[in-house]
Amino acid sequence: MIDLSPPSYAELSSRTLPNFSWPEGKSCGVTIGWHVDGEAGPVGWDRRAAAHLTAVSEAAYGVTTAMPRVLDLHRAMEVPATFFVPGHVAERHPRMIDAILADGHEVAHHGYLHENVFGLSPEEERAVFEKGSAVLEGLVGRAPRGWSAPGWGVSAQSIDVMIDMGMLYDASLMEFDIPHLLETASGRLVELPISLTLDDWALFGASLYPSGSGVTAPADEARRIWQEEFDGLRRYGGLFNTTFHPNLTGRPGRLLMLAELFGYMRSFDDVWWGTCEQAARHVSALDGAAA
Repeated sequence: MIDLSPPSYAELSSRTLPNFSWPEGKSCGVTIGWHVDGEAGPVGWDRRAAAHLTAVSEAAYGVTTAMPRVLDLHRAMEVPATFFVPGHVAERHPRMIDAILADGHEVAHHGYLHENVFGLSPEEERAVFEKGSAVLEGLVGRAPRGWSAPGWGVSAQSIDVMIDMGMLYDASLMEFDIPHLLETASGRLVELPISLTLDDWALFGASLYPSGSGVTAPADEARRIWQEEFDGLRRYGGLFNTTFHPNLTGRPGRLLMLAELFGYMRSFDDVWWGTCEQAARHVSALDGAAA
């Protein structure tokens, strides 16, 4: 028999700031987020993929071939970025972490093996957070300040774990256009909203194990979608917060497109650019000023 009773929703309060504004009176904010899933992408879903050479090579392309070009682009265009890196990938590619930090970018939490934590027990989820954080802290020199959910799997439990670990922000939820606060009995967390519109997976995603499938939209289609979203968020004062993957958007032709998009976005002088941590600290400062 079908269950027609009202669902029981998680006890999570979202609070927008009535005094919210971008630094220096800017019209909107831009945080360029890269999900450097690397080999943890396929292996995190099924460990048997570790023996699938094609799947692993496609995933590793994002680290070994694409990331140097991605960093070159950001350096040339003076665009800050946040790189969400699974702990396993950081362990395998410590020089990549060094290169990210050398250019002044942020390294943030993305699980240990790109685990979708939704449905894990509290103990399992905390273990994932703690191991991923420990690896990044060992390489970066400090614990990561934010997280973005692999596979977009988030529960109220996830928010509580981040708060308990002293993290500053999450970048996984989609209800609002502007940064806001998440509040639970454990405390508060800054939420930097994302959107499927600014996720490159729907346009370029590939899953070589087990399905052997992929999507190959023209790069110009992505530029048109992302540019119109930027124009809209600039008009309404929102946050342009991306979910780019180096093995997808880091392909040569797509990077040329991204350079054009960045050039267009950089042509406006009323846009604030920063890392996710910088955006979250701005929100925390505003909340403190309003208290």
